Amino acid sequence: MAASAPLLEETVPFDEDDINYGDRLANRVAHPYVTFFHIAFRSAAVLTYLFCGWFSDSFITSFVFVVLLLSADFWTVKNITGRLLVGLRWWNYVDDNGVSHWIFESKNNESQSIEINSLEKRVFWFALMASPVIWALFFIVALFGLKFKWLVRKC
Repeated sequence: MAASAPLLEETVPFDEDDINYGDRLANRVAHPYVTFFHIAFRSAAVLTYLFCGWFSDSFITSFVFVVLLLSADFWTVKNITGRLLVGLRWWNYVDDNGVSHWIFESKNNESQSIEINSLEKRVFWFALMASPVIWALFFIVALFGLKFKWLVRKC
């Protein structure tokens, strides 16, 4: 006899059925894969920029890889890590009159049963703020090294 899947109304959201959820939040990250990929895409872009000369002398190849990794990072932050790690999300829609509307939302801790993990929140904001600083340092090094074609990647 095959088990039937429960209806959507009967499903329990992730981690709400865990009795020790509060203790688990204090001891480790609640979303380890999400936290990993939040750091992985931006780190991979930086590492690709640093070490692309070892594998290829092609400016275009390294440029494309860095842009693709940063695009994956943007998509991940906008759609996944921002929502799960810090409770932020945003989107844009165009109404019938052609007017663009931007919607920004943030999660209230009082109204939600799941709390935001403080470690995940620190990792999210640190990675989000450290990345532009690293790219600014690369920009300055390329500027003073007179590597003008590499400046394009940092602007």
